[in-house]
Amino acid sequence: MPSNLEFLSIKELRILPRNKCFTQEFVYEKEIVVKPQLNQDNVLGIDHGVNNWLTCVSNIGTSTGCRWEKDKINESLVQ
Repeated sequence: MPSNLEFLSIKELRILPRNKCFTQEFVYEKEIVVKPQLNQDNVLGIDHGVNNWLTCVSNIGTSTGCRWEKDKINESLVQ
């Protein structure tokens, strides 16, 4: 039996035939996690280019340019 299950929260146990043997499935209730509200007006664009590894641009002007040259990255990886 799996050690990471809380046996009080198990609602159903399924025993299923698969590949000439039996497998077990535990069905239990899980808390629903509420996703935070996102501001759809803020956008960040990330472009992977030919000469630059990544270039980032936002529409609110608070992010800085994120440009790394591929040649410098490749040189540091070879060394």
